[in-house]
Amino acid sequence: MSRHGNVGAAREASLAREFYIAAHNFTPEHLHSLSFQVLQIHGFMPRRVLEVGIGNGFVSTYLRQSGIEVVTADINPGLGADIVAPLAELPQKLTDTRPFDVVSCCEVLEHMPLAQLDDNLRTLAGLARNAFISLPGHWPWLGFSGRLGLHNRFVDVCLGVRIPNRRRLTDGHYWEIHSEWATRRSALIARMRRHFGRVEAGVFPMHRYHYFFRCLGSKGVA
Repeated sequence: MSRHGNVGAAREASLAREFYIAAHNFTPEHLHSLSFQVLQIHGFMPRRVLEVGIGNGFVSTYLRQSGIEVVTADINPGLGADIVAPLAELPQKLTDTRPFDVVSCCEVLEHMPLAQLDDNLRTLAGLARNAFISLPGHWPWLGFSGRLGLHNRFVDVCLGVRIPNRRRLTDGHYWEIHSEWATRRSALIARMRRHFGRVEAGVFPMHRYHYFFRCLGSKGVA
């Protein structure tokens, strides 16, 4: 039996907007992921951001409200992105030649075959000086995750273990971190370093399903 569910560009381009604003998007974990994306992207101190994969628009809206110029792109015409195109076509679709400080690509690359990953990373590196990428993890995590605080000072606390498990891939995903040997986190970092000078990786503090990669110093931007 195949480990893949319904995958492919046609699926991603046809998902109704309601999918991105349904109840599963309002869990504390999902909202933490979105706010963590905002925090990380803002940490680059960017003036101009390209967001690949607009989702429900939370991240781009919040960044715009803070005064950052954001251009959004998505393959799905129903989500209201500024540019409707697959990732590979974005360099040709961008008519404004001003450089982006950061390209954000969260929960996107796993929706395309792993064989396309190097080309996708090369495209991202050609779009901005830096990239913020997030990807889902395959192994379930068992443990405790929360915040330890005194008044208004907090420290994230996470205690747990990853459980190796070759479960069926989430619908829409061709691959996930640790779903196969080539998608080990260390292997993905090595591939990202072919296109960026430095890569910093971690896990979302209160949503251990999501890993993040801060890719700095693109080798594809002059």
